[in-house]
Amino acid sequence: MKKIIRNVAIILLIILTAIIIVGSLYYNRTYTKQDFDLILYYVLNGVSHSSPEVIISTVKACILPVIVLSVILIIPLIKKVDDNEKNIIIAKKNPKFQLNPGKFSILYSFAILIIAIGIFVKCFGVEEYIENRRQDTKLYEECYVDAKKVEIKFPEEKRNLIIIIAESMENTLLTKENGGSWDYEIIPELAKLALENTNFSNTGKIGGAYQTHGSDYSAAGNVAITAGIPLKTVEFLNGSNNYQGNGEYLSGAYTLGEILRKEGYNLEIMMGSDAEFGGRKQYYTTNGDYKIFDVNYAIEHGKMTSDEKVWWGFEDDKLYEWSKEEILDLASQDKPFNYIMLTADTHFYDGYLSQKAENKFDSKYENVYAYSSKSIYEFVGWVKKQEFYKNTTIVIVGDHLGMQAEFYTDRMDKKYERTIYNVIINPVIEAKNNKNRVFTAMDLYPTMLASIGVEIEGDRLGLGTNLYSNKTTLAEEFGIESLNAEIKKNSTFYNSRIFGDDYYVVQDNNSGNTTIDEV
Repeated sequence: MKKIIRNVAIILLIILTAIIIVGSLYYNRTYTKQDFDLILYYVLNGVSHSSPEVIISTVKACILPVIVLSVILIIPLIKKVDDNEKNIIIAKKNPKFQLNPGKFSILYSFAILIIAIGIFVKCFGVEEYIENRRQDTKLYEECYVDAKKVEIKFPEEKRNLIIIIAESMENTLLTKENGGSWDYEIIPELAKLALENTNFSNTGKIGGAYQTHGSDYSAAGNVAITAGIPLKTVEFLNGSNNYQGNGEYLSGAYTLGEILRKEGYNLEIMMGSDAEFGGRKQYYTTNGDYKIFDVNYAIEHGKMTSDEKVWWGFEDDKLYEWSKEEILDLASQDKPFNYIMLTADTHFYDGYLSQKAENKFDSKYENVYAYSSKSIYEFVGWVKKQEFYKNTTIVIVGDHLGMQAEFYTDRMDKKYERTIYNVIINPVIEAKNNKNRVFTAMDLYPTMLASIGVEIEGDRLGLGTNLYSNKTTLAEEFGIESLNAEIKKNSTFYNSRIFGDDYYVVQDNNSGNTTIDEV
């Protein structure tokens, strides 16, 4: 019996090793390089609400390599059994082959597990993450602007603000002539919108924002765009590792929603997925008290049944259809409104292709992007026809760069710089310096407010700079690489004043214990 238990344990250890190796290599090969912070955040904040299709596609891609690698790794442990030798490999008596009964099997199993952990550490950037956590930046003490402490003046007639945060929408998909890297048109409608309206660009053509640490996944992109700060995982704080508790989410930040709520705006956000995923519900309810319209809301209010779920919840076709109804209702009320839409069909892996979409390209993902471009354009066209449009500004921005690395890198020059798409339609202010800029998603926070006529003392909020102003951005002052290096570091200020009011982490160097003290 002991031998059976030992052999089962060894086999399970080898399978675990194979899973770690294959999973690490698959992640490293398939997705754009991400910081380990991203992994921690989603593990700690609602990963259970992610799309089943994404999980299934990952399992399908990895299961055969895991089986093959497990067999390969177990071969050195197999030995032939003499006919007269009676032994048990797992449950079968008198087998022709069995696991080596010596200490070699145990040592070998742990040795390859250690190698697998090393591969995991390398592929997921764990070593870099730990090194950054050991360094403390003064970026926030020196550059962070608390929106509660500066004068923010709204025009007498307050404008509506519609924000479309488009999943993984980046400028790489544009043609080379327009500033992208494709040889043919994939998103011509979005190109047209950018050319005919205000596009802040890193080049003289259509361009956009550089991606930073803490804004490179959906939840983080939302925070960067609407709060002007990166989203960082804060360990050990008050015994909590996540943003999913009953308290406020980023309670020290002062966000777009809070500013607009104070000015009497009605606030609503719609997303086709479960808002709990990544803590987005917690963020938008505790920072402006937005009405949340997600897949759960749609089911509860009879818009759909649970059996009708697709992709992450409901597809973007329904997002646009139901958004029209919600916006018309908001526009009928005697208050200005901020309406945010989060698209999802262009999420990895390969996206969700609507039944209404054309199959113009060989790649499914290209067809998904093409349909998304057309859908956004048609929705903007609908808004323009409405009575309330004359007093409404529309902002379209990608939440982050696409994570499906090879899809983009295989089609671009090595020197091409990937940036996040943006366009501002019907602003009240003219952009005089919108080309050849170096900026990030955090700069959109004060910029969006400026686009609806808001005057901001100092033209900075959070770590963001109003791009309509003559102020340089932090990325222009420090350089995008230097700024990103500082953002990656630990910040006592962020941990205490932004993540949670009036608390900071104290490390006792003598005992190694972590405690929480009030500021």
